[in-house]
Amino acid sequence: MLHRTYGRTRPGWAGRLRAVLVAGLATAGLVAGSVTASATAPAPAPAPAEGATGTRAAAEPAFQMPFPCGTRWQLNTYGSAHSPALDIVVENNTGSDGRPVLASAAGTVSATYVDNGSGNTIQISHGNGWFTAYYHLKDAPDAYVRKGQAVTASTQIARIGTTGASDWAHLHYEQRYLESGDFTDERHRVPVSFDGVRYSGINQEWAAVTSRNCSGTPAWQNCPAGYVCFYSGANGTGSVCRSERDEPSSTCGLRKSYYNNGNPQPGYDHVQVNFAEGGGQCLHVGWDEGRGNFASGGRTISGFRWRGEC
Repeated sequence: MLHRTYGRTRPGWAGRLRAVLVAGLATAGLVAGSVTASATAPAPAPAPAEGATGTRAAAEPAFQMPFPCGTRWQLNTYGSAHSPALDIVVENNTGSDGRPVLASAAGTVSATYVDNGSGNTIQISHGNGWFTAYYHLKDAPDAYVRKGQAVTASTQIARIGTTGASDWAHLHYEQRYLESGDFTDERHRVPVSFDGVRYSGINQEWAAVTSRNCSGTPAWQNCPAGYVCFYSGANGTGSVCRSERDEPSSTCGLRKSYYNNGNPQPGYDHVQVNFAEGGGQCLHVGWDEGRGNFASGGRTISGFRWRGEC
């Protein structure tokens, strides 16, 4: 596993300013007065990273920010050892820990692993040689998705954390290109694009970029592996309850109409749901039986138990 020190600590302002001043001395006539670039006019992209097998291909996915639609984020490239990767925090860095991390485009989870540097890490293959990588995740890398699982744009794959060689909550994010193969490393990094806009250059910062990851993926697709999840909206939105264990006396206290039992516990592929109004329903794993509206929606769930059979 190749992992350098990218994204491990957040450089101080003085260090970033020194880097900009050095760059200014090397380029006559430039004044290093700011490291902030416009999101509407990103810096020119550098050449492909060492080891990349080609330039950005015509079949590049329509990458979006790995965050929910409409949320605003600060992007930084930092020095040459870190760029073209991005470190991303909430706008004004007002609290990023635990925020949802989504897939940037449709694809297949090609790796989930733990590394001393990158911490809990996920890699997604998007086809045609394109990959994305997500570092320092809060939960175990297979808490929300598993290797080989198909994801769509905006599927939640993780949460922002501080794992590995990182002492501040942020997402280290990379886009990679490797013409052949099913696993990449940092040698294959290329400049990042979101919604058709390039975010690249050494010591660059974009202070407020809005996520356009707005594909409308139903919330039930984000039910973590091994959980049963209930939602208040008939279209699978508004998560109100989830559990990976029996809840014989549910404390949700809300009326539910939608469910998803994700990937069940081994040997337990049914969940028996009881309603306060009387009766119940057996949820089975599977696209047709394990996801959808209750036969008579809007009832109050009083409890549920995992079972081999109902």
